[in-house]
Amino acid sequence: MSSTANPYGMIPVENQGAQYNSQGFEQVPILDGYTTAIYFGDVVKLGSNNYLEKDTGTSTLTPYGVFLGCKFISPSLGYFQPQGFWPASTTTGYTTYPNFPMGYVSTFPWGVFQIQANGPVTWADVGKNAALVQTAGSAAFGKSRNALNASSLDTTDTLPLRVVGLVESPTNASGDAYTDCLVVFNNTQQILTKLGV
Repeated sequence: MSSTANPYGMIPVENQGAQYNSQGFEQVPILDGYTTAIYFGDVVKLGSNNYLEKDTGTSTLTPYGVFLGCKFISPSLGYFQPQGFWPASTTTGYTTYPNFPMGYVSTFPWGVFQIQANGPVTWADVGKNAALVQTAGSAAFGKSRNALNASSLDTTDTLPLRVVGLVESPTNASGDAYTDCLVVFNNTQQILTKLGV
């Protein structure tokens, strides 16, 4: 996989300190009719009136967590429909609790996520910070296409992702053309910014 560019956004894999990850998530409301698609693995933030929004930043983010799907009352079916992504501008007609659209979000500030880089990352880069490459998601698969920006790796404390490891896999190695990395958020809406090492 890491010899081919196939970005897939951010996938929760564990919690820092090798703590068990129950894949828990919070349900956060999405404004009915929200006009931007949000895909599984996209970074999201709390926006106006605490509604969930896609975080479109690259070198800076204000993430609340990572989007893991949603549920909403289907305008055509008339009942709650779980879905892996939020289709842009979906209007359900429900704007109050408990029927408004809800996003599933991995919000633990010390969650570790797998993400593919858009270039080589080596063991020497572990501990550095990096920017995000934002690419339109796949409506066919409902998945994010975001990647780690390998050319941005630095100690700059404002960069949003911290590389904490490389994925251990027979198809991934240090310095591969499109290295699969393990990252945490360097700054979120719940924690303070940290300087890279």
